[in-house]
Amino acid sequence: MAKKSKTLLPKRIGKVKVGKSVRKGALADLLASKAGQALIAEAVLAVGALAGAKLAKNRKVRGAVATARVKGVRASRDATAASATLTYALGEAVRTFSDALHRSPADRKPAADGPAWAASDPAPAPRPRRPRPRTPRSTEPTTRPADPETAV
Repeated sequence: MAKKSKTLLPKRIGKVKVGKSVRKGALADLLASKAGQALIAEAVLAVGALAGAKLAKNRKVRGAVATARVKGVRASRDATAASATLTYALGEAVRTFSDALHRSPADRKPAADGPAWAASDPAPAPRPRRPRPRTPRSTEPTTRPADPETAV
């Protein structure tokens, strides 16, 4: 039976190969602990900060960041306006519906464009559908002329 490793370090971390001496050596216990994981996270953040500082000097990167920021602000503004409009519309619909429910039948007025709706006659029953007769398909090929002008 094979020995189980005590360390939890994988062979690769973020596409970077971790050497066997590091995984099995004295640093393995440190890197597998909570403090070691925090150390790895801080190292990754430091490398990211250095890369970001170098890229911030690039004119193309600055332009892309500025464009993304402007588009993000516009999208946020549009989403806020759409949310406010939807909130208002739903609030008005709920208020109108609630008012209609709480009014007595004597207080109800007919609609401005015609009489009020009333279910005086029940809806007609649906007509039963008859199945269509099936016609057998012909197995003979249809012959159509290639050019409609030559067909007489």
